[in-house]
Amino acid sequence: PAGMPPFNDENMIMLSAAARVAAPSLAARLDADSRAFHAALVKDRGSAVAAAGKLRGTAQALASAFGGASFSREQTFAIIETVAGEAISPRFTDYEGSVQAVMAVDTLLNALVNSGQVQAGAATSIRGDVNTAYGAVRDPNNYRPVEFRRALGSAVRTIRTLR
Repeated sequence: PAGMPPFNDENMIMLSAAARVAAPSLAARLDADSRAFHAALVKDRGSAVAAAGKLRGTAQALASAFGGASFSREQTFAIIETVAGEAISPRFTDYEGSVQAVMAVDTLLNALVNSGQVQAGAATSIRGDVNTAYGAVRDPNNYRPVEFRRALGSAVRTIRTLR
């Protein structure tokens, strides 16, 4: 509602992307619990606390699922696709989500390099686009969504060639 400050949930967006790939049986539950939590925030404190508890349980189940998993090369690429697909679409243009998206893509690309699944030289060619995306979100007062989407989209297109 008007006047209600938004809850900063960008980390849930990224968690949802990972869940869709690595724990699909929990992904729908996370999305439903996230929506229920947001709806409860505008009701009353008791509803918000109850919904937060349910969301926490789902997040803990995901943590357990992820903790026992070894992410494959293909899963890592799939998570990058999921994050970037949402990040570069016209409906996903908020500043906080964009910051999380570029950090997620950068972190996942670095994980592929560090695990030897992608050669460092190949990843170097992507660094310019990643840095441009970071530059577009460096300052919330000077956020440049079009530049961000272009740079991240270019980075992801090049990452796809590494698959």
